[in-house]
Amino acid sequence: MHKILIVEDVEVVADLQILMLIRAGIAFEARRVETAEDFARQIGLAVPDAILYSASMPQFSGFVALAKAQSLCPDTPFIFVSGTHSKETAAETRKRATIDCVFTTSLAELPATFDRAIKEAEERKKRKAQESAIARLSRMYADQARELEQINVQHLTLRKLSRYLKAGVTPAEIYAAIECFGPQLFQGTSGKLYLVHPPGKHLESIAAWGDKSLSGQVFTIQDCWGLRQAQPHRVLDPQTELLCGHVTADSNSAHPYLCIPLFAEGETLGLLHLRHAKEESTSSIESYLNLAVAVAEETGLALANLRARDSLHEQSIRDSLTGLYNRRFLEEFLLRELARADRKKHPLSVITMDIDHFKRINDTLGHGAGDIVLRRVGLLLQGFVRQSDIACRVGGEEFSVLLPEASMQIATQRAEAIRKAVQELKLKYEDQTLSDITISLGVAAFPDHGTTPVALLHAADQALYDAKYRGRDRVASA
Repeated sequence: MHKILIVEDVEVVADLQILMLIRAGIAFEARRVETAEDFARQIGLAVPDAILYSASMPQFSGFVALAKAQSLCPDTPFIFVSGTHSKETAAETRKRATIDCVFTTSLAELPATFDRAIKEAEERKKRKAQESAIARLSRMYADQARELEQINVQHLTLRKLSRYLKAGVTPAEIYAAIECFGPQLFQGTSGKLYLVHPPGKHLESIAAWGDKSLSGQVFTIQDCWGLRQAQPHRVLDPQTELLCGHVTADSNSAHPYLCIPLFAEGETLGLLHLRHAKEESTSSIESYLNLAVAVAEETGLALANLRARDSLHEQSIRDSLTGLYNRRFLEEFLLRELARADRKKHPLSVITMDIDHFKRINDTLGHGAGDIVLRRVGLLLQGFVRQSDIACRVGGEEFSVLLPEASMQIATQRAEAIRKAVQELKLKYEDQTLSDITISLGVAAFPDHGTTPVALLHAADQALYDAKYRGRDRVASA
């Protein structure tokens, strides 16, 4: 049933219009108004399906009525019914109309015009609904295209970051990669990467981007809900959710953030912390959750691999019994130091030493006693080297000390001090005193006794053999 609003100050004229529509078999309910106030009030109560105007009132002209209709219900057909009043007025008002839903008709043709106006209104309504749906779908597809493009860019950037993390050979390179790609992956955020330091289980920032003034430079595992629960912790509304201890306690100044723990081989390595910038929405920080977890996994794996690589390298250059460097490291280090000494014209000396009658200790007291002597001599040597020096166990009971920028005289004095310190050692093994432990030492210097690792070590060995030949427990120079 259609709703019709009739603008007419003569009730008989309005009744004639109603009668014409009833005779045409049109089902409707009608309301009649005479003033602009009633017109606006009736439209406010219920928007009509059509407006019939046949009045010619100075205080509420057809043009004023049409203007109000266009303002209050622009899609409602407006029909000027002529025959009882001026056709010129209706035509002029129709000419000044700015929309297509304005019609002029006679009283006799009112039913046909009304039917046409209603059909055109329904078509316009369907067309607008279709246009609105198309526009909505277009926006949705555009948003999805932008989202897919963003995901693709993030995927490519994550792959690039992963390559750099896997290729990194130092912690500094890992940190630099995070600082480089972090802002690209997490746009509109400030981020920090923290590492756990085992002694006190505290975390320190080692990489950052965005706002460098983030609080919580140093904190413990207990200060982070993510680390305590061993799972990602997100805060979307700082005013209503629990904040981590390393985030400011003032919820009015805090921003949405994520805390993503870094794990590898069941061990907590650190924390990736992301915090949104002030102008960003809270939805974006949650959308970064999966990406942040992926970055944390890649970073944790890279740090664990780097730690394992360093451990293997350290094992390959260290003697497991004494903790000193081994022969392999001595030769590599000596090659670099000889090149540096030649370039800077600095001296360099080598001391080789051998524990006297070591085989006798093993044969009489067993290898356990021999190991005690080797470990104690190795510990003693560590107390006689500077930060730039290195002490090595090159094999069996033989040791070497490399002294960069030390002259032959200084090296000889150092060798004599070592000899005396070993001579004073008092060791016990299974209630037996290991006394009379002595060493023989040979000293050689660059460039007088050799300019290559092989030549210099050979010269020091020859001096050592000379000390052995002359009665042991002494220092001999090349």
